[in-house]
Amino acid sequence: MLKRKAYDKLVAWKARQTADRKALLVTGARQIGKSYIVRHFGQSEYASFVEVNLLEDERAKRTLSNAVDTQDFLNRLMVLTGGAFIDGGTLVFIDEIQESADIMTFAKFLVEDGRYDFVFSGSMLGSAFKGVRSFPVGYVEELQMRPLDFEEFCWSIGVAEESIHAVRQGFADEEPIADYLHEALSEDFRSYMVVGGMPEVVQRFVDGERSLAQIRPLQEELNRQYAYDISKYAGSRALQVQAIFDELPLQLEEEKAKFVLSSLGNHARYDRYEKDFVWLVNAGVALKTNRITEPKPPLRRTQRPSSFKLYQSDTGMLLTRFPQRFASSVYLDDRVSNVGGIFENVIAQELVAAGYTPFYFLTKKLGEVDFLIEGNQGVIALEVKSGSDYLTHASLSKIMETRGYEITQGIVLCRSNFKKRDGILCAPWYATLCLPDLARSADIAINVKAV
Repeated sequence: MLKRKAYDKLVAWKARQTADRKALLVTGARQIGKSYIVRHFGQSEYASFVEVNLLEDERAKRTLSNAVDTQDFLNRLMVLTGGAFIDGGTLVFIDEIQESADIMTFAKFLVEDGRYDFVFSGSMLGSAFKGVRSFPVGYVEELQMRPLDFEEFCWSIGVAEESIHAVRQGFADEEPIADYLHEALSEDFRSYMVVGGMPEVVQRFVDGERSLAQIRPLQEELNRQYAYDISKYAGSRALQVQAIFDELPLQLEEEKAKFVLSSLGNHARYDRYEKDFVWLVNAGVALKTNRITEPKPPLRRTQRPSSFKLYQSDTGMLLTRFPQRFASSVYLDDRVSNVGGIFENVIAQELVAAGYTPFYFLTKKLGEVDFLIEGNQGVIALEVKSGSDYLTHASLSKIMETRGYEITQGIVLCRSNFKKRDGILCAPWYATLCLPDLARSADIAINVKAV
């Protein structure tokens, strides 16, 4: 089993049950590993584990939906599963909850009953229209799963904890790590960009002794599954949602380009497509960064949702939508193809995995900072470069020098080892595994550039 940070969160949730007695809703895109990790958690941490899948079992969906009260609901569960229900020792897992969202209304009464712990799970595909998120406030907490982040990928391929610690130490001390380790981790990061973080793909990569030969067909199949789910769950807006999904890689071919709405039609307007973009984001398929007009907290205050960039939630799956040469350029680091948009995408993926809500900033006077996120103690600005010109960062320098923005640190994520120059820290791409640490100290702004 791949080691996931979500498992520790499940364990922490269980530890709180005696005090809070909340149910848990685990959400995320298709094939993200939700069912597998909940199943492993239930079988490992509880005396009894009971599972119902509302997508695969139409009878269960119909039976539970027709329950009239809490005891009737539990009785129906017992009849359906035949499992042992042990007071204080049973986890009930109801999967694919989006297939019958009304069942979530029972969560309040099941939590108040208190005999068993409940985990609900489902893809967010269609949830914005079906109402899965309208769960009883105060009785359910949500855990959103994402693709494996780079640190989890390192765990899966056997990178030693000492190496990860060395990166964190280098980041904290602003001092280079050993050259051999820098080269190895840079290669691992480029592998991560090609493989991505979908659990089945990562597992196949690991089982195949880090061979890339078998993963691309699987990634292509996952993209086809996403397209199928759009047609199934997006209802009357399926064509519009699919058009956005199809356009996503084309938009990223243009470095530093916001999403051009006219690509969806000559008269396309944001207000006509807004729910479609929200649908893709809530589905865990896309990541959206809104433009802000002033890089000062709170960032949401000046956001412009109609001016934005759109990324795919998994960079590995994104790369399969480009010709093979793009993946080769990233993996071999040949610096021939224009892969700036790919690097932008992986940084967006890492930011969201670390729990940030990304924005971007752009003015004619100061230039562009592609990602900004809020923390607690000021603003840190980062610029990410895929090429060798990481010492050139005019926009970063300008924004740091602008009075009133209170930027406390500048960082360039690039191919360089850790080193400080003119008050700006150059940090390697793989330093993204330190992003969660920054959340405890500052707001972060990230600018992604190619050569």
